[in-house]
Amino acid sequence: MVATRVLQSEAADSLSKPVIVLIAICSLIYLLDGLIHSILGPLAPEMARSLTLSNAQLGPIFSANLAGQCVGLVIFPALANRFGHRGVVLLAVAGFGLGQCASALSVGAADLFGWRFITGVFLGGCLPSCLAVVSGVAPRKRRGLAIMLLFTGYGLGATIAGLIAAAFADAGGWRAAMVVVGIVCIVTALAAWMTLEIPDRVSATDGGESAEGNATVFGILARRYLLSTTMLWLLFVAMLTISYCLNSWLPTLLVEVGRDRTLAAISVSIFSFGGIVAALGVGLLIDRFGAMQTLITFVALSTALLFVVGRVLQSASAEMLLALLGACGFFVLGAYGGVNVVLADSYPDHLRATGIGWAKSVGRIGTVIAPILIGFGLSAGATGATIMSWFALPASLAVLSLIVLAFGTRPHGRLQTTL
Repeated sequence: MVATRVLQSEAADSLSKPVIVLIAICSLIYLLDGLIHSILGPLAPEMARSLTLSNAQLGPIFSANLAGQCVGLVIFPALANRFGHRGVVLLAVAGFGLGQCASALSVGAADLFGWRFITGVFLGGCLPSCLAVVSGVAPRKRRGLAIMLLFTGYGLGATIAGLIAAAFADAGGWRAAMVVVGIVCIVTALAAWMTLEIPDRVSATDGGESAEGNATVFGILARRYLLSTTMLWLLFVAMLTISYCLNSWLPTLLVEVGRDRTLAAISVSIFSFGGIVAALGVGLLIDRFGAMQTLITFVALSTALLFVVGRVLQSASAEMLLALLGACGFFVLGAYGGVNVVLADSYPDHLRATGIGWAKSVGRIGTVIAPILIGFGLSAGATGATIMSWFALPASLAVLSLIVLAFGTRPHGRLQTTL
């Protein structure tokens, strides 16, 4: 009897072939998300010339995808609770593939903004379900690694966006690039339709509580989840503010303090590469030592590094600065991927997609407000070095949120959280 229980436990902690296939499909979907979100940047100069767009018109177009994601992150989890995760994932992937193809038909700023917004709605729609499903099917001892694979996929998608844009520079231009990426998405949707099998135990339509109709924002704001939900929202506001703002503003801050434009141009790549290196390592550390111990350490080190980088932004050698930026990416982006493990484990199955969607949607408040504040700060005379150091403030809030989650709340019961 004891031997049987041990074998059953070992089986539960192993990755079966169906689970591996499911995780691979969801990771591919995250890769496409990273690709679609990032490819506009390298294609923008050619788009601007082709459509006669000014810099003022490009700004809203860059934001359209994020704005659409905010909508999709809230709407689609409700659909998942009604129709199940599989249908939502298939609809969302096909939807953002078609939206990506349709972007190639744009003849002006309004068209491009509209299609990018629609594409973002579907992108945001599939992410909570993918994360909820991977969290639900992954073995307990491999859950951290499985979830981090998703964010490795996103990082790889963002990394290859520039390569794909360059490849199409002389092969049909930005319109061809958009169409080809969209077709890849549609093919992925067909592959998912044929292979994506989600166990009933993680279906969003299962569970007594969901049948009572509280698998909504009111469910995650119920008394037993209120503190967790509040801290998770604060955590994602802080982490998304750091990651998105540094990707947007880091080159500008470096140029502002007198750094070479070539160094400024590669700074984001170095920062992002540090996050890719960290992704799988963070997952292994979470599985070995527990989520909270790992993440509090990572975010605390991020806080210190962000402040130090700000202090030496102008004075450090180029080599030292790039090494520090790579270390920042390792700890900041590694921690951002890791906090999704905490998010996925904070709610029961029937609330998971809703909790994920709302946390990521609310978290994008920081990506809207913070860039405006940075612009005002630079206009008011704050130096790039000072603003870089200011990123230690949201990092400190993230540490505080994690500590409250570790000691002041009770997780849903599957993740190691002891310190």
